[in-house]
Amino acid sequence: MWTEKYRPESLSEYRGASSEKKDLKKHVENWEQGDKAVLLHGQAGTGKTSLVQALANDLGYELVETNASDVRTKSKLKEELKEATRQASFYGGRKLILIDEVDGMSGNSDRGGVKEIGTIVDETRFPIVMTANDAYDNSIRSLRNKSKSIELGSVHTNSIAAFLRDILDEESVDYEDGVPKRIARQAGGQMRSAINDLEAIARGKEQITKDDMDVIGQRDNRQEIFDSLKIIFKTKNLSNASQATENLDEDADTMVQWIRENIPREYKRPEDLSHAYDWISKADLFNGRIRRRMNWKLLKYVYDFSTIGVALAKEEKYKGWTKYQYPSKIRQMGQSRASRQKLDSISSKMGEKLHMSKKDVKNDLPLYANLFRERPEIADSLELEDKEKEFLKKF
Repeated sequence: MWTEKYRPESLSEYRGASSEKKDLKKHVENWEQGDKAVLLHGQAGTGKTSLVQALANDLGYELVETNASDVRTKSKLKEELKEATRQASFYGGRKLILIDEVDGMSGNSDRGGVKEIGTIVDETRFPIVMTANDAYDNSIRSLRNKSKSIELGSVHTNSIAAFLRDILDEESVDYEDGVPKRIARQAGGQMRSAINDLEAIARGKEQITKDDMDVIGQRDNRQEIFDSLKIIFKTKNLSNASQATENLDEDADTMVQWIRENIPREYKRPEDLSHAYDWISKADLFNGRIRRRMNWKLLKYVYDFSTIGVALAKEEKYKGWTKYQYPSKIRQMGQSRASRQKLDSISSKMGEKLHMSKKDVKNDLPLYANLFRERPEIADSLELEDKEKEFLKKF
């Protein structure tokens, strides 16, 4: 994919964020044991991971990468990360530790993961950079308090457009004046989204025009998941499909629901629909095993079945633009990531007051919601905020 092919290999190739690049480099170069970690945050697609990778290349540091969304428990973090922060590089050089998506650790699946990262940050012998889309997520407040915060803002439209022109020149694709700038504007300050859109209309062509932009449609606030869906449904390439959700700001459950909902909007042949849903059923089976056994290593199969499996389920690619829809199950039941986090917060607060487990409170929330509607003073006694009361009225 072009996002990987044209990933910056040095800070000089990284577009934008000039002051943030200098700040991060200075902190990492001068870091000594006991100094703070860095919390690098900003909306998805702004290049947080790419910036750290480019910095490691420039400094000649060995980069040790871990995605906190995939390694959620205390035991897994100890197994996969803690020793790396204590042992010297294989070649005797310095290391840079990257912990991606620390705000992806929340809810019951955490089981001490955030606290363990805090311990690792305190004891590490090497500089640590953590990334987050939302630095002010309550679940990572303890990490934020012990870190140096660096925010990456949206990439300027002109910087995105200039990079898109470079890619088109490198790919020997002619383009009508204004096309790169229009793609850049639609990307909403996200370099990765702009490159994905460019690849969608330019790969395999000798020339692109403004008319070609109809295939990518207009971007809205679900742009990241739409990028992934577009790749999964429009490709027959195994590698492209496997990378479609690599930097997606959604958990596996939500991603599978998006794919399940939109399969019939893209696939029209009965055989394609049958094969695609067969792969989704396999993803659901492994999701169930993960929940029962807390074995997060199985998560890779959920992603592979729902991306590669669904992408290769079709006999041939469907032409034209498809309007993907928000999953009805999420819309009706409030199962988006933000809603689940809010549910966790409310259930924890009520559990403390009622001397119950968070799980038991969550199971009985519809009952409590009805009770609160009839007896609002009970919700007041549990010290629920107004926005939390409003949220519970949906149940």
